[in-house]
Amino acid sequence: MNNTVRDSNEILTESYDQYYSVGKPKRQRTGTLRGASKIELSIRGDSAYMTAGYDGTQISYPPGDGTFSGQEVFEATATGTYGVLGNPEYDEEALNKIVNMAKENFRSQFG
Repeated sequence: MNNTVRDSNEILTESYDQYYSVGKPKRQRTGTLRGASKIELSIRGDSAYMTAGYDGTQISYPPGDGTFSGQEVFEATATGTYGVLGNPEYDEEALNKIVNMAKENFRSQFG
């Protein structure tokens, strides 16, 4: 589980780089999405539970302003609304990578 958490953090970081690598915005990028990573691990006895993804409650745009909520930021990054430039596939690809990587990490422990 610890390897999965570590690897998930790396995948989420890469996903932001992937998003920000597309387009040339008129305004300087703020990096708002980087504050949205959320990875939680709970281990109790012989069971473990992990969540990894993006949490819109941790961000707003402009940063600290709150004009756009985290949910609105995610919707804009996925649809390109408001003139947002970036790769809209960043989240879907990252979450698929996390699931596949978790399967491989667990397979390596029980195979």
